[in-house]
Amino acid sequence: MAGKPQKNLAYSVLLDFYGPVLTEKQRAILTEYYDEDLSLAEIAENFGITRQGVRDAIKHGEAALDELEAQLGNARRHAQMQEDLARLHQLVMEIRCCNSGLFNPVPRIRTDTDEMLKIIERLDAQEEPDGV
Repeated sequence: MAGKPQKNLAYSVLLDFYGPVLTEKQRAILTEYYDEDLSLAEIAENFGITRQGVRDAIKHGEAALDELEAQLGNARRHAQMQEDLARLHQLVMEIRCCNSGLFNPVPRIRTDTDEMLKIIERLDAQEEPDGV
């Protein structure tokens, strides 16, 4: 699709974190654009404004989201935490695999890795973005 700008889906993530800080109109326009995948024309019709007005609102909203992320870094920290939790999960599973391959598996390793997996699951649930 030559000529059609690609949507930066990273803004959808930033919207999850910082949407409540935007004006209601900015948040609604960005939600329709990024989360509902509406075109500029569809959004313009929904809000009774021009396509240029929608484009300007999106650009201003993106700038606000970029600024908030630059100052606070919540989305970046969240992504890093998700990567770290996934790596921890992988390591725990490798430990379990090594233990189960032993002639005499160590029961304590099984119970400890069960606890580790529960902690990882709990931390993962706490990391879900719910706004600022």
